[in-house]
Amino acid sequence: MPIHSSDELIARAIEIANEGRKKTVAVAAAQDIDVIDAVAQSQADGFLNGILVGDKAKIIELAEQAQVDISNLDIMDEPEVPLAAVTAVGLASEGKADAIMKGFLPTSALLKTVLNKKFNLRGKNTLSHCAILDIPGRDKMLSFTDGGMVVRPDKETKLQVLENAVLVARALGLSPVKVAISGSVKKPTESIPHTVSDSEFVATNARRMLEDIEVASPMSIDLALSPKAAKAYGVDNPVGGSADIFVVDSIEECNIICKSLIQFPKAVFSGVIVGAKVPVSLVSRTDTVKNKKSSLALACVLSDYYQQNGIWSGEEN
Repeated sequence: MPIHSSDELIARAIEIANEGRKKTVAVAAAQDIDVIDAVAQSQADGFLNGILVGDKAKIIELAEQAQVDISNLDIMDEPEVPLAAVTAVGLASEGKADAIMKGFLPTSALLKTVLNKKFNLRGKNTLSHCAILDIPGRDKMLSFTDGGMVVRPDKETKLQVLENAVLVARALGLSPVKVAISGSVKKPTESIPHTVSDSEFVATNARRMLEDIEVASPMSIDLALSPKAAKAYGVDNPVGGSADIFVVDSIEECNIICKSLIQFPKAVFSGVIVGAKVPVSLVSRTDTVKNKKSSLALACVLSDYYQQNGIWSGEEN
């Protein structure tokens, strides 16, 4: 069944665990109380086993201060942040962890480690971030990409970012996957060059390469989100008002949209980095525990999809 909300996402992660495929998540530099709390809650809910890699004394101190029970979590003591990243990524490389979560360290430091060739976790595409928002009043979630990794993608990179996002959508059980490529106009125009390359290269190649998708380009955020707006403007394609993915033209654009939706209508955010052989759960230090818990569930569901479909073993179906 398709997953249309953050609660359904968490429920699916629990279902996967109950089917005997519980995932293990390694947290790099885990000395962050919200991260600790989210992992502890997720393990208590039964959908993951957590390994906290970091400064053990600080982790215990933070948990005691916040009255978070970490008695069932594994802790690997590594006070040095760079070495904590190496240890967490190494667990994933060795098959001892199914996903990685960012703790109290810079994103660049973690991803540099993930991309280190010795760990063999690099995929064929660029790494990109999917921010999947459960927006109040909407009957399904919307994935925004990329607001965390790629600053301003060229057409080839944007196609890879789109492909990564479709992979996540398939893990959520969506069919067909409906993709809107951002634009402030209804038709491609030379005065906004990316609308031309988006339509002629990105959308065209996505339709050719990927099965079971619908792509509309260009499309503004209101037409992608609102059936009423799509109808008012005469949008007659299946994506209008019903998009699953919104591919932006710059990191700033995505960042502004997502943070506005999180701050004002209080959308629940689930974030994951795609493109490596294991999901990387990437959240902000200011994200709520619910957002971090939902992001962990997303990483577990995506990891299970990789494993069940042989995504990285040459057995993709």
